[in-house]
Amino acid sequence: MSDEDAGKLFLQEKPTRALLFIGSTGKTYASVISKEIDSTFAHTTRILSKMEQFGFIKFSFVGRIKFVELTEYGKEVEKALQEFRNIIAEESPLEEKSAEEKEAAVKGEEGEGTVDKEPGEWDEKAESVRAKELDPLSVEILEKVRNLGNKIESIYREAVEKGQSKEIFSRKLGPNSRDIKKLYNQIERAETPVDETVISALEETERLLESYLKSSKPENM
Repeated sequence: MSDEDAGKLFLQEKPTRALLFIGSTGKTYASVISKEIDSTFAHTTRILSKMEQFGFIKFSFVGRIKFVELTEYGKEVEKALQEFRNIIAEESPLEEKSAEEKEAAVKGEEGEGTVDKEPGEWDEKAESVRAKELDPLSVEILEKVRNLGNKIESIYREAVEKGQSKEIFSRKLGPNSRDIKKLYNQIERAETPVDETVISALEETERLLESYLKSSKPENM
């Protein structure tokens, strides 16, 4: 990739914030970065993948935890970004913008490269087509996610049909939270970034489980 491509990366807000945050912590991991820059895990993973390709960061393992830290080159870039932000911190009198214009600009910049999805938008048929293009690890994890989603649906459907109490169906659904956590851990430990399609599917499954666990009682589906 060219230097121009690297420059385009840091013209976006979230990659800049991510690199500066990594530099401030010394060593951290993807889920923490995701929360810090207010981004989805999928988008954060994509950002980190690009940074690694450019040589700004490197990954390492401590036990089963996959950490990320700046390379020496990354530290130089961090210093340059800090200086750049300091220079532009003072607003130019030639560019006076209304509060509405500034807010719109920031939102447009931060939204670049991300797609917001509402719960329930995951179309399994489309995912099946997309899965043909995935790497073997992503295909493996996606299959686990689908099986887990089907299992959650099956437990809830049975609860509806039998009119089970909240206590009973919650007890059956609860252990699936651990399975979801295990899949997130597998994604985090992966040596190469897992495709965002897989992460989105896992996030959707997690939202589905949470919505069922929050239900006062099973309702007819």
